[in-house]
Amino acid sequence: MKTKTKIWIIVVLSTIAISNLPPINYFLQESYSYQNRDGTFSYTEQPGKGMDYKVGLIRFERFQKLHPEKNHALYRNFTLKPWRFWEWWQMIMHYERFNLPYIHR
Repeated sequence: MKTKTKIWIIVVLSTIAISNLPPINYFLQESYSYQNRDGTFSYTEQPGKGMDYKVGLIRFERFQKLHPEKNHALYRNFTLKPWRFWEWWQMIMHYERFNLPYIHR
């Protein structure tokens, strides 16, 4: 391989790796939102404020206990964006949020 090609590969891989580190990822992370089918429950993650996916699941469980007649499926309101390489770490480590069925707001 040519030296120029090696340098480009190193630069690209370094950029992907650095952008997925927690200090950098903190500023680039998207706020993910969720809801049930009829919209009576909704939750938006707020990175850095302790409002993560686990808190949303706890709130959804509480909502289900208070409203047993409502539908019990949780949906994600965000589309998957695999080209956003700075979110790959989230997609790998927190894959359960990306496996939820999608519903358009």
